[in-house]
Amino acid sequence: MLKIIVCIKQVPNTDNVQFDWKKGALVRKGIENITNPDGLHAIEQALAIKEQYESHITAITMGPPQAEETLREAYALGVDNCVLITDKRFAGSDTYITSKILHKAIKHLGNFDIVITGFETLDGGTSQVSYQLAEFFDIPHFTQVDRLEISGTSVIIQRLYGHEYQKVKTDLPMLIAVKKELNSVRHARLIDIKVSFDKKITILNMEDIGGSAEEYGFSASPTKTLEGEVVRHKRKQERFEGTSVEKIEKLVGKLKKYGIIKY
Repeated sequence: MLKIIVCIKQVPNTDNVQFDWKKGALVRKGIENITNPDGLHAIEQALAIKEQYESHITAITMGPPQAEETLREAYALGVDNCVLITDKRFAGSDTYITSKILHKAIKHLGNFDIVITGFETLDGGTSQVSYQLAEFFDIPHFTQVDRLEISGTSVIIQRLYGHEYQKVKTDLPMLIAVKKELNSVRHARLIDIKVSFDKKITILNMEDIGGSAEEYGFSASPTKTLEGEVVRHKRKQERFEGTSVEKIEKLVGKLKKYGIIKY
């Protein structure tokens, strides 16, 4: 049986967010939270593998106690087990420390065959965690996976590589980072949503994964925000006068000027 770990994250809805420039972090208090979209597509990837190969899926997230909501959604979609990594001493961790915590938590859970993550998050957009996590485990990392064939401990992966498809053979364990373009997320059934609230969520803290408070959180994170600014894009409007042919010629000239078209 394949053991699949899916890393997901609860993020603030970016329609209305504020930024704390002193801490270099989003202000999360009072903001509506959602499951990061790429994480939902990571769950869908895991479920697709389970439909083809006998598998056990564990969804894992790091965050405050309220991140349990994201795990309930994962249960409703069809995962088998859920784990919440939560500890005030982890607050303010950057992507490197977050990857370190996830690495220790997954090791605490035991052996695995496949780790699946989203490619990036709405609240960070760095796309760093999957790569760093793969480095911590010293396992292959793949993106843009279109299809995979598993035989024993070997996997043949078909992935989109530019405008071509690339086939790669590797051994388990491995990590896959999923973008939202990869698949369509299924809808949870009402009965599964109801049952999800009765299922157990395993809680892990610093004592469970090991280490000291000095290793985690904002103070241990090597990433520091030196300064920031609010960038507002102002659109410039330009009207072309003349006949239809003259307007088209002027438009084409502008597009060539700014390198949008080259012929």
